[in-house]
Amino acid sequence: MSEPTDVTTSPTPTEAPVKAAPAKAAAPAGPPRALPSDEDIAAWIHGADVPTVGAVFDGIDVKRFDTLVMQVRKEELLPQHWQVLTSHTPPDDAVFNGLPEVGGLRVRYKDQELSRRLLSQLRYGWMELGGRRPALWTVSDLLAAMRRIYDKKHPVNWTDFLTAVRDIWRSSDLPFGREQLEILWACLVVIRKNTKK
Repeated sequence: MSEPTDVTTSPTPTEAPVKAAPAKAAAPAGPPRALPSDEDIAAWIHGADVPTVGAVFDGIDVKRFDTLVMQVRKEELLPQHWQVLTSHTPPDDAVFNGLPEVGGLRVRYKDQELSRRLLSQLRYGWMELGGRRPALWTVSDLLAAMRRIYDKKHPVNWTDFLTAVRDIWRSSDLPFGREQLEILWACLVVIRKNTKK
């Protein structure tokens, strides 16, 4: 005969409790972007080297850029008829290198590496505006070029791009360049005010 066994039954639930799927941990937020202050923007407009001036345009997409431009338009800093450019044929690079303002920037920037870096960024805007001379750009043209750059996802360093444009306008002997700098200054302040870190 077999020995009696102690049969202890542990209660077995008919269904295991359903656990909620673990929520995905939010990606750790990096440190906030270093955005320029109004004073930084003013110093940059007057020729200072402010590496954070382009940060207001870093990491945004076309939709966010359009929203920022809409804020600028609400302030009536740009003509209300401003529109995004339609498609165009990209111009020849030799034409860009022969532009007087490009030659002027090469002379202005004694450091060849700096010159190459800034001009390579300016070239994106020139291409997107169909070969229009940067010395003749308005702030509306600049913003239209920037939108096309975002749309085509060109890898642009916005500080270098804006600095090259600023230096072209600053070197202009005509009041046009100074007027565009004043408008750009006002636009950057509005855009900065509407940009979160």
